[in-house]
Amino acid sequence: MKSFNLEVILDGENTSITVSEADGIFEIIHEGHIVAALRPPGEDWQLLPLDELIEKVSLFESDLAPQSHHIALHSPVINQIIAEIETRSHHSLL
Repeated sequence: MKSFNLEVILDGENTSITVSEADGIFEIIHEGHIVAALRPPGEDWQLLPLDELIEKVSLFESDLAPQSHHIALHSPVINQIIAEIETRSHHSLL
């Protein structure tokens, strides 16, 4: 799947994020830094914490979000991201 940009509402403001797939894991990128990652379902989608992400994906430390770039991904935003990934995955199969 190609990377895509998505507008989400974080802390009451529109925020642009990028979703990129690498080795079956979907990286959530904000301002050029990886802030989280989602693993597709076996049964349920899993939000990977950054420390586990380091183990799963080859990253340079500079790719990870420093505290100043930290954004809180709440359930509605995560669900919006998952829905968009699933929609795009479904359309790419057609």
